[in-house]
Amino acid sequence: MSFSSLSEYISSLGDKEKEYILRFIKLMESEYPKLKLRFSFSMPMWWFGEKMKDGYVGVSATKSRFTLHISSESYVRDIEKERSELKYGKQCVSISYKTEEDFLFLEKKAREFVSINIGEK
Repeated sequence: MSFSSLSEYISSLGDKEKEYILRFIKLMESEYPKLKLRFSFSMPMWWFGEKMKDGYVGVSATKSRFTLHISSESYVRDIEKERSELKYGKQCVSISYKTEEDFLFLEKKAREFVSINIGEK
């Protein structure tokens, strides 16, 4: 399903999906306030430059999975080496809503990736 705004997207989510999306948005707003939240490709995204090709992170949620989208396929493959039991796709890694540990792991990986790409540590 395609959404035209962030509020429309969030309204469509169930409680658990909404919780994960809002937690990630809060993380990005608090730790990277200079990165502007964009709603693109029907998901919340943060671009590292003026164009998507400059790099990005994004998140999406379905009833069964929370997904972190990353502009670097090689970074996703590095994550896979660390935690092969998670679900991987092209430039993304997904988790189920079963464990808090998995969400915290994706937060950590997102922080690392953003910091590398915007020059913060």
